[in-house]
Amino acid sequence: MRVTIMQPPYPAPGEAAKTLNWQLEQLQKLEVNSTDLVIFPENANCTGYTDLADLKRMVQNEGAVFVEAMRQTARRVNCTIMSGLENIGSDGVLRNQLTVFTPEGEEFSPYTKVHLVEPELVKGIEPGQKPESFLYKGVRYGAAICFDSYFPELFVEYAKQRIDVMIVISHQRQERPDILEFLNQTRAFDCGCTLLRSAPAMQNPDIGGRSMVIAPDGKILANAGGTPGVITYDIDPGARFMRAASYGEPDRIGDYREVLMVSRNHFE
Repeated sequence: MRVTIMQPPYPAPGEAAKTLNWQLEQLQKLEVNSTDLVIFPENANCTGYTDLADLKRMVQNEGAVFVEAMRQTARRVNCTIMSGLENIGSDGVLRNQLTVFTPEGEEFSPYTKVHLVEPELVKGIEPGQKPESFLYKGVRYGAAICFDSYFPELFVEYAKQRIDVMIVISHQRQERPDILEFLNQTRAFDCGCTLLRSAPAMQNPDIGGRSMVIAPDGKILANAGGTPGVITYDIDPGARFMRAASYGEPDRIGDYREVLMVSRNHFE
């Protein structure tokens, strides 16, 4: 599976449209059958807005143009696009979600951010209730959004659901690179599968960014660093961390996630 991970620039105050234009340009550059999966970061339809009224206005206007471009690109390129979006439901409630656009014209939001930060709660954004994996074209995906990354129990739950690929869409605009790398390497190991992370690049390249492809054993396979860019990488959704079950037992080599699942004590 060929994946394309977007790392757009995070806008300066008042320049949110520049990030949307960068994202639109990247969609236009994609050629037919050039990739299988495209990933955009959290809040891709309204990056840079903190005021609630301005955020809603952008979601309903320029952000809506970007969402329509993703729909059209998924069909044109024959690829799936997964993007973090602020979605306004038919009930008028804002939800921070992963939304999926398929080449067949389907659109669904299988995951809603569970762990909200205080500014989101103040805005009235509604949290999700639990991590739920989703199956698409024979691959089982899990998803986490930004602050979710700090809660290991969420990823243990995905390991129980035997996901194949973990999608992490984020901002994390003030974390050091070493923290972002360590945190996501650990989450890949927790899930026992490949992890794909998309986040924006900050004006200071020494914080944020670090869109990545991480193997099930925690090895970083590709890293966009701290500047805007695009990662294209071929992954095997079926890849697992294989090792001996215990020291000195080379005959018991297998999927280490399954070893942990069998041995895990539950403390609920």
